[in-house]
Amino acid sequence: MEFVPGRPPLPPPEAIIAAGHEWAVFLAPADPQMQHTPNEPYYYERKNGITTWIRPFDYIEPTDPNNSNAALNVGHKWQHAESERKRHAARIFAKQDTAVSQQFIDDTPWRRVETKQNRVFYYNNDTKESRWDQPVQVTQALQIMAEKEKEREAEGTEMNVDDAEWMLEQMQDEYMSDDESVDTHDANVLPQTDERIALMDKSERIVQFKSMLHEAKVDPFGTWDSELDKVINDWRLTAITDDAERGDLFDTVCAEIIERRNQERKEPLVKSTDPFGDLLRENVVKKTSFAKFCQRNLKDPRYLSIKTSREREKRFVKHLESVVGAK
Repeated sequence: MEFVPGRPPLPPPEAIIAAGHEWAVFLAPADPQMQHTPNEPYYYERKNGITTWIRPFDYIEPTDPNNSNAALNVGHKWQHAESERKRHAARIFAKQDTAVSQQFIDDTPWRRVETKQNRVFYYNNDTKESRWDQPVQVTQALQIMAEKEKEREAEGTEMNVDDAEWMLEQMQDEYMSDDESVDTHDANVLPQTDERIALMDKSERIVQFKSMLHEAKVDPFGTWDSELDKVINDWRLTAITDDAERGDLFDTVCAEIIERRNQERKEPLVKSTDPFGDLLRENVVKKTSFAKFCQRNLKDPRYLSIKTSREREKRFVKHLESVVGAK
């Protein structure tokens, strides 16, 4: 019989057998899903299998002096046995649990361990103590870590004086390089370029033309007409004037590019033993700040090879000191 909310549960089978009349009284078990208090008495009709909280008008008290509370006694024993069974099953289930991950808490001897059954406990490496509740030392350490992380995030979004000066220098360098690139296309330079080509022999012209195609990173699977736009403004384009010869040299360069790519695929990949160190060497200069370094390389797998921000900052500071000392 399915349980209906608000209705008493069915009594245990052994208690039903012990009841000697059509109606018998039982004690309700402790169950948070049922809307009643533990050990609250209820009545069960053997014939129709009905349960009720209200004492039936035809309920007859047991007359056997040796068995006056047989149903209540059996119900109470069953409830106690059922509680012991559940506790025993819980202990067995807990013994089968295993740790799947752990997190060392900085500046404390504690580590946070998560189990296969999604339970969390804390273990002290010094005292070998284990506990379910979070130690005060761990709580304080986590608060400090959270505050430092917020400070780093704020530092990454705010520009200090060093960052502003560095950015102005970069912008000035880019501005100067743009001016120089404009000068190379000035009309006064073209005669010098034409004169330079005129002084070259045939082999030198071919070398210049092929170098132009390599530097332009032409598509080796494209055509000369489709890739011409990439070199249309390059002075070395006039080193070869015959269209047929240009097409032949283009095909030669494409074959060289494809051959080089095939060779690169055959070469075994050498995995770096210090990817974070490689990232530092590629991106850190004298005026690089840690916040700027983190902001630029946040998604680089080499950046993520170091798990904690504290360790990244230590490595960054040490490398920056070597860079400054070298200069």
